[in-house]
Amino acid sequence: MPVHPNFDPANLYFITTTAVQRVHLFQRDVIKRIIADSLNYMRVQGWIHLHVFVIMPNHVHIIVRFLGEHTLSDVMREFKKHTAKQIIRQYQAEDNQQVLAFLEQMAADIPDQRYKVWEEGYDARDVFSSDFLRQKMEYSHNNPCQPHWQLAERPELYPWSSARYYLLGAPAIIAVDDVRELLV
Repeated sequence: MPVHPNFDPANLYFITTTAVQRVHLFQRDVIKRIIADSLNYMRVQGWIHLHVFVIMPNHVHIIVRFLGEHTLSDVMREFKKHTAKQIIRQYQAEDNQQVLAFLEQMAADIPDQRYKVWEEGYDARDVFSSDFLRQKMEYSHNNPCQPHWQLAERPELYPWSSARYYLLGAPAIIAVDDVRELLV
């Protein structure tokens, strides 16, 4: 879903975006760091308020509010374009021909594009209530603990999410904008 039909900059959005064919491209910390740094950049530059995030091996969940003239579709396009370039550059620097060949194959039918890192579009849902916000926060933070992932025993032990901030009051790997005031 590349464009949210009723985008309202006053709303929070729960967004999920996924690696091409759900492949575990983001498994390693060096790749997760590229994604985290990009989210942090958008926050620092005033594009978004980043309230919740989790970076998983093949997808990312965020809860954000878009600021100024920065729309959902513009921010997601720039985020995916920038992170794709950096991820490709990382795999090139490592001379990882296997991953590069796969990413090239995924872009074979796309004119003027050599590699494909992300699936087309993203899922963006309006955060329409404090209950929905709480549900999506818990879902995001608990995602690494799910039996099929087993990335952490407890949400706050997974470094690539905002769980530490909300559950321990400790800094997350990147800064987040507190959203608890909306959890009525």
